[in-house]
Amino acid sequence: MIDGYYLSSYIDVGPLKNMLDVRLRHDHSVALWRLDAGRLNLRRYWEFERISGIKQHQLAIHDAAAFERLIRDLLAEEGVDPSEVVEIWGTPGIETSRDYLKPFDQRYSFHGIAHVMTAIFHQRPSPWSEPTVVMSLDGGPDTLFESDARKRHYYPGCLIDGTEMHFFDCASPGRLWSFAKTKFGLREGTLMALASASSAAVDFDLAQFDELDFRDMAARISVPQVFDSLTAHVDAAERRGDWSSPPDDDRFTALEHRVSAVMKQVAELSLRIVRRNLHEVERDFGVDLSRFRLGLAGGFALNCPTNSSLISEFSFAGHQIPPCASDSGIALGVGLAAFFPALRSGQVTVELDSAYYGQGPGEIDDEIALVTSLVDEVAEVSIDEIVSLIEDEGIVAWVNGAAEMGPRALGNRSLLADPRSSAVKDRLNAIKKRQWWRPVAPVVLDSEGAKYFEDYRPSPFMLLNFAATETAKREVPGVLHLDGTARVQSVTERANPALFAVLTGFAQSTGVPVLGNTSLNDAGEPIVNRLSEAIHFAAGKGIRSLVVNASKIVRLRDARGSYNGPLKRAGRDYFAPPPGVDRDQLVRLNNPHELSRVELAHYYDNTEIFGELDIRDARHADEIRRNTAEYMAKYPGAYDRG
Repeated sequence: MIDGYYLSSYIDVGPLKNMLDVRLRHDHSVALWRLDAGRLNLRRYWEFERISGIKQHQLAIHDAAAFERLIRDLLAEEGVDPSEVVEIWGTPGIETSRDYLKPFDQRYSFHGIAHVMTAIFHQRPSPWSEPTVVMSLDGGPDTLFESDARKRHYYPGCLIDGTEMHFFDCASPGRLWSFAKTKFGLREGTLMALASASSAAVDFDLAQFDELDFRDMAARISVPQVFDSLTAHVDAAERRGDWSSPPDDDRFTALEHRVSAVMKQVAELSLRIVRRNLHEVERDFGVDLSRFRLGLAGGFALNCPTNSSLISEFSFAGHQIPPCASDSGIALGVGLAAFFPALRSGQVTVELDSAYYGQGPGEIDDEIALVTSLVDEVAEVSIDEIVSLIEDEGIVAWVNGAAEMGPRALGNRSLLADPRSSAVKDRLNAIKKRQWWRPVAPVVLDSEGAKYFEDYRPSPFMLLNFAATETAKREVPGVLHLDGTARVQSVTERANPALFAVLTGFAQSTGVPVLGNTSLNDAGEPIVNRLSEAIHFAAGKGIRSLVVNASKIVRLRDARGSYNGPLKRAGRDYFAPPPGVDRDQLVRLNNPHELSRVELAHYYDNTEIFGELDIRDARHADEIRRNTAEYMAKYPGAYDRG
């Protein structure tokens, strides 16, 4: 591969998909790479939700020309001309090569392979130096990578021992959580929190599910059976008052208690599934996993309690879970896959040691000019003054440098809070319009973590869960979950110098090396990207102070009376049909028989079945409609991708 810039993508392109919001992929993103004399660097990582304001961005871009306009402007921010881009990978309609698919075992879906790549290489410049077992724990495959994806194994695992690399297929609990999201109307992270928030619990013998298959397409059949059994059991226990642990907090609704009881069992079943994968690895490869590192990727890898349980139970030597473990990291995995032959041979090296590859907050003066009516003053500020603000005001908005990759705020687009009172959690949940029981995460100086959390180990990307020590319960109640645990982010000076400085200053002032941290965004909104968006949000929520780049304070006016939701993001227009396009006419021309969004999604998602069919032909449209109805009868909710 020649020196230069490369783009790896995970998006979708097409006029009809754009105009009718037909969703095939979620968490669209693009990675910019620079290869220079054998050194591969990730220059920038653009998650489209941050640009468009559409959470888990699923909206296809209109056509290749619209993509070219967007990428030209993004590259310009990096001082790169489109002519300098050597290759583009990952998305039909814009990619210039599909060679990235070739080096891997064709029994496995590439979507899962891309997840595996992120876990292998993140924070591991030489993944061959230590034995590692990696699992892709996700929901489903992606037919835009290969049309026969559903005939392949969905969830690849990989065992690395010396120079040997062995792939194996996994069972995944991912569909349990996506099904629960649809069934209960709560996002996966919220369900994880609710599972441990309420005390409501029932006894249930999960061994009865041991014969169910959670691999590949079989998971679609198994998952509804699990929920039918669990919900019926919990409903019966509620009617009889036969709880193994009764609800003891009337601030929860009866429905929340029931959902919590179900999700406790789902969480335990999920752990049981992944544990079985690892026992099979030990048996099939004859290895002792206590000398291995654990790598996880896929949306389920965001499940902190399971991650921590696995690491402890198998005594893993270490762990590597990327901050963009969900599909937000697929574009990263595509790029790593494209360079994989050179990375494995040692011709190319890469070091992905950070979460902070997103866009910067913009030029401060330009961004403030966009929301000047919300700003009282802008001034220089010291670390000591920032610490005083947190102590005096309780909550400070914090925008610092490049944004984080992945779904969690890791101290560059955050609300930072004084954790010494549980009242701060109530205030933060009110600001973000979240349920009262939702937890706030602690950020802690890595060197002090063991004082506050049991069995502590570094957790730089907020992907591990720990029980609080008595010290933590006494000193930082505002960042502990109702069950006395916390989803922790540890901070070192190398990882985030600005946040480290504030934590150090807060510790010197208060004796507590911990701050509360939650993402800087409103309900239903992605984490803010630019400074103007942060100012609009913070002023609209009555937050008095915003610190940018750890050096300037923006004093804000109280705009709660006029706040009516998130600021429209400047990048939203890139995803609209081009000017001059007659949307209705184009839809009539390309979808004259009015196939529904679900029918169109099924059509585009199954090119192996429908590849020769033309939706403009009435007979073909009828065949697509019939096939979709049969599929949805068998797999209800298959296209619930909201």
